[in-house]
Amino acid sequence: MVATLLVGRLELVTDRPDPAVEAAEVDASGPGGAGATPDDGPLTLRVGVLVLWIQAVLVALLAVAEIVGLIRDGTDQLEWAAWIIAGPLVAAGALFVAGRLLVHRRLAGRGLAVALQLCAIPVVFFMVTGDSDTWVKVLGGLIGASVVACVALIVAPASRQALNA
Repeated sequence: MVATLLVGRLELVTDRPDPAVEAAEVDASGPGGAGATPDDGPLTLRVGVLVLWIQAVLVALLAVAEIVGLIRDGTDQLEWAAWIIAGPLVAAGALFVAGRLLVHRRLAGRGLAVALQLCAIPVVFFMVTGDSDTWVKVLGGLIGASVVACVALIVAPASRQALNA
């Protein structure tokens, strides 16, 4: 009963039923028999979401490392430190939300994910081309590869078809 109310409410809000909820409501006598599992979506979309969530965790770890470094150094400019740490925390939250939207097959998740990936490109450029250590350049290259892979996976034809369905 509660699931029916939630599905009805979801349809009112989005005008589109949630595929995950519909798949969970399929009874055992449906296509595929008693052992049928709901469709998880195309592999490209699932891997793209995984890349987004890995990026979110790594950005959150970066923010935590920054907090630890500021506490260890005993900085007295906490206002600036708060702004420096707030950026990665907001980015990590936005990456997680984009992945969550894509899991629920919401088209807005693709736009948010691509926009966040585009925001990483200038950072990657200056990491790779700047006068920094070799490990920073390698890390920048890895971040750039994950950005390109994430965008390619999310806008792949199979992912696009799953999000437009």
